[in-house]
Amino acid sequence: MRTAVLGLVAMALVLAGCGAFFRPRPTGVEATRSPAEEAPRPPAPEPLKLVEQLTRVASELSELQNVVAKLMASSRQLEDQLGYLQRRVGELESQSRSRAPAPPSGFAPPVPTPAPAAPPLRSATTTPAEDLYRVGVEKLQAKELDAALLILYDLITTYPGHPLREGAQLLVADVLYQQQDYRGALAELDALVGAAPSGGKVPDALLKIGLCQRSLGDGALAKRTWERLVRDFPESVAARQARVLLRS
Repeated sequence: MRTAVLGLVAMALVLAGCGAFFRPRPTGVEATRSPAEEAPRPPAPEPLKLVEQLTRVASELSELQNVVAKLMASSRQLEDQLGYLQRRVGELESQSRSRAPAPPSGFAPPVPTPAPAAPPLRSATTTPAEDLYRVGVEKLQAKELDAALLILYDLITTYPGHPLREGAQLLVADVLYQQQDYRGALAELDALVGAAPSGGKVPDALLKIGLCQRSLGDGALAKRTWERLVRDFPESVAARQARVLLRS
């Protein structure tokens, strides 16, 4: 039995050797192809191109970070400006309620109820008015209008009795007028005249009030405003300009 098994194993080995001996050999192009050519490998990336790509990506990332920072700064400025405008609206509404018409005769007047004390419209800045005005003008000259408006609003709310307040509010009205926000410019000019009716900027304010009224379609009201300017401030430069407008 053991001898038969050994014989079978020997026969299998012989057959395997014969199969290897009679295996077909590669011919033609296959016979001359090297092992390295049988499986093409992808080209390795060039180090210089990789460095250039990384540099470009880093530059684009830096630009995006700068854009995000500018957007955040602009958002904060708009929030501050919106807060100031909301306070202004509250102040105007309070003034409108205080000017309610008197009741007709024969009726007992209503018992007045004390209005809640409004918080003072003060800015948190501690910068002197002169510095605020100077920086605001510099921002206007640099065409940074949003920043200029915020700085000038700080001066107006923080130093309402300062001589530079009139000039600051007139500049704010000029910016709004150039942006075709005629109602906003008119509100600023009315506030200027109401706060300092005998101030040095009142003639210029009246001239521009008339321009705003004309731009809003009320030419008759603009004419009356310019006539008031000529009557109350006849020697001013603004009055000479108003006379030209009245003749046109």
